[in-house]
Amino acid sequence: MSKALSVKLDEEKLKIIDEIAKEEKSDRSSVTRKLLELGIKQWMTEKAIQLVLSGKASIWKAAQVAQVSLREFLDILHERKISWIKISPEEIERELKWITKKKD
Repeated sequence: MSKALSVKLDEEKLKIIDEIAKEEKSDRSSVTRKLLELGIKQWMTEKAIQLVLSGKASIWKAAQVAQVSLREFLDILHERKISWIKISPEEIERELKWITKKKD
């Protein structure tokens, strides 16, 4: 169910919304809803990234926060060159030794 929301915007923002509406052959309200939806999606994605970077969420949980699939979230992290794997040099060393022993 939709509810009405009244928002005051400065003239410059209204002018931009009107330009977008004209370009998309749409109305001011539809454009505003679309822009708000895009902004919310961007905000949720940024929040999810911060949760991963701060160690407060797994990438799985962060993908849920961003409301995208795990694969999509991994792509977002890759595009931004954000490393989500937290492994110490000691753990890498242990894993390499274990792999080497397994091959023998």
